[in-house]
Amino acid sequence: MRIQEDKSNLGLIEISSEVLEVIASIAVTETDGVHALQNNFASGNFEKIGKKYRGRGVKVETRDNEVLISIYVSLSTNRNVHQTAENIQKNVSQTIKNMTEHDVEEVNVHIINIK
Repeated sequence: MRIQEDKSNLGLIEISSEVLEVIASIAVTETDGVHALQNNFASGNFEKIGKKYRGRGVKVETRDNEVLISIYVSLSTNRNVHQTAENIQKNVSQTIKNMTEHDVEEVNVHIINIK
């Protein structure tokens, strides 16, 4: 997936969706009020074959050079659910922008559980 082109005419810079998943997962786990990321289909299958999947609970989709991210998460108890979800959206979007210089079109937060 090409989400960024080098402006110095030295060539292309390609960032895989797996790298974006790892960046997003780190941003989510650093958000106050998050208990844990939840498995999605891809992470469960990777872990079954013995590989550690660092993008667990994060799905990245690209369309027309736009990045769309879905986060599957359990929140800690005694937290404002809406505020925590907004903080996740802001942290993921800002972290990816800082690390890749690419904007994120959407960050969808799916709250699976509260623990």
